[in-house]
Amino acid sequence: MEQKKYIRNFTEEAREKQKQHLNEIRQKAMEKKREMKEITLKAKLMKLEPKIELAKKYDEYISNKVQEHQEEIIEIQKPKPKPKKKIIYQEEEDEEEEVVYVKKTKPKPQQESLEKTLYKSSQETLFNRAIEERIRANLTGYYSAMMPREY
Repeated sequence: MEQKKYIRNFTEEAREKQKQHLNEIRQKAMEKKREMKEITLKAKLMKLEPKIELAKKYDEYISNKVQEHQEEIIEIQKPKPKPKKKIIYQEEEDEEEEVVYVKKTKPKPQQESLEKTLYKSSQETLFNRAIEERIRANLTGYYSAMMPREY
């Protein structure tokens, strides 16, 4: 079997130099690739930093809200004052009647949070819009039913 003949007649030294040159190029390419990976990772981290800060702010907001909510619960769980009873004795023909009047106090409406009021208002607007749509559909249906038809 005959050996392959190379188009270019390189000597062994030239081939070794070429291999070394290619290896150097590969090493430089690998270093460049590592640098590019680092750059892309840094860029991704730079994009993530504002999101991470927002997440931290959100966590702080929720923890503060939970603490406020717990304080509200503590305030709500105060014992209710007992209603005052007025005892009035009436004398009627040698009989004593005991009449007890209990004065009921109306609970003061608590101020709702902004979220609850916004939720309720949006719920009411959706409900009103649905009612208006039904009315409009009924009116157009009745109107078309009342119109004379030509055959």
